[in-house]
Amino acid sequence: MIAMSTTALMTFAEFQRLPDTPGKQELIDGELVSMPPPELKHTQIVKRVYHLFWRNLPESRVWPDHTGYRIGGGWIEPDVSVSWPDQKQDEQYFVGAPMVAVEILSPGEDIERKLTLYFSEGALEVWVISIKHKSLTIYARREQQVIRLDVVQSYWSESAQTSVSLTDLFVGAT
Repeated sequence: MIAMSTTALMTFAEFQRLPDTPGKQELIDGELVSMPPPELKHTQIVKRVYHLFWRNLPESRVWPDHTGYRIGGGWIEPDVSVSWPDQKQDEQYFVGAPMVAVEILSPGEDIERKLTLYFSEGALEVWVISIKHKSLTIYARREQQVIRLDVVQSYWSESAQTSVSLTDLFVGAT
């Protein structure tokens, strides 16, 4: 006999009633995903990316960590995001994917499920940053497909009107 573990799925209403905990909680495909509080390097890179966007876009469209989006019946908190000029909202939250989402990988994080949600809900770009590998991968919607770009030196985001260089992004990261 093979033992199987099951995860109880939860609704967004149940998710909203959870107590606050340290770190980040997201609801993806009905599954609660908890991550520990970010390390200092993570926070430093979040600040750098946030300021890159903030310098080039209206402040009202650039959002730091802990800004969540109701997406796919769940909840995702990108590390940094750029909302659409006419981002849908309900009484409390953004609804649908942001125009650009930035995810800094945490150990064991399943980015594939998030990519699927972001793009199924209309995102134009998702930046995936790996501190461990000092890498930046851009997933971008181009017409009817999503392409993957591995950034070697720098990247210009037409969507966010922002340029980022790997050197500047990872300065001081060891």
